[in-house]
Amino acid sequence: MRTSAPDTHDDLRAALRGLCAEFPPEYHRAHGAAETYPEDFIDALTRAGWLAAMIPE
Repeated sequence: MRTSAPDTHDDLRAALRGLCAEFPPEYHRAHGAAETYPEDFIDALTRAGWLAAMIPE
């Protein structure tokens, strides 16, 4: 029987949760209702390096 390795990504989850906490649900609801792009949120994700992995060199 194979055992699970300890979760080593808690620090990543905490960092991303912290960043996302800066943009409460009201922020996203307002953009959804207005059908606008959440530029500040995307910029924050990009500056923190979370979206860099999705962009090839």
